[in-house]
Amino acid sequence: MIFADIHIHALSGVDDGPKKQEDMFDMIAAEYEVGVRYLCLTPHFHPGYFGDNKEESEKVFSALQAYCKEKYPDFVLALGNELRFHPRCVSWLNDGQGRTMNGTKYVLIDFSEWESRETIKKGLDSILNAGYIPILAHVERYRKLLGDLNFIREYKDNGVKIQLDAESLFRGFGLRAKKFCNLILENHLADFVASDSHNSKMPFLGMKKAYDYIEKKYGATYAKAVCCDNARQMIFNQ
Repeated sequence: MIFADIHIHALSGVDDGPKKQEDMFDMIAAEYEVGVRYLCLTPHFHPGYFGDNKEESEKVFSALQAYCKEKYPDFVLALGNELRFHPRCVSWLNDGQGRTMNGTKYVLIDFSEWESRETIKKGLDSILNAGYIPILAHVERYRKLLGDLNFIREYKDNGVKIQLDAESLFRGFGLRAKKFCNLILENHLADFVASDSHNSKMPFLGMKKAYDYIEKKYGATYAKAVCCDNARQMIFNQ
């Protein structure tokens, strides 16, 4: 089975992912080993937290592309950001300081764990109104949205895509996050499941174990959609 992972912090030295190049290569090897063949690198972007890491992340991404061309020639790499919400997010996107996913209109956006429901609404609305398509990162981890399927449905109807972290399926972020993941999957409201990996020491790097779990509980067609097909189509802007 081939997987596509659209949320991973594998670029070395640019955010809270690996610090050394060899650790980045270990993460890539681990992803490849479990069957990932499409990968969108998503370093955090928020100048207040990580500084302006745009140029450095592009430099490291180019080095990774060269490495994979030699070692994993069938590995498709793309570059985006996990954009932490700020009132200036749209201006960051418009001026190219913050990246969309592989140059498409899709934007991986996250909020603080304790962000208010109203601020999440305003943030998603601002991105939608600017003509972008938000991918709401790890929706199961926002405390003010737990169990709120009406919110998920409303924003999916408005064009927002929903991403779950693979680790959440196995209580990596607590029982409530796991239950909410299952509720979202049961109602076929998730668009993407991604690893959100930050290092190669994570227990399973997500994708294979997540696929097996979703296939068993919710069927092979849906598992393939959220672990591969939807992400691959997004990367190629299809």
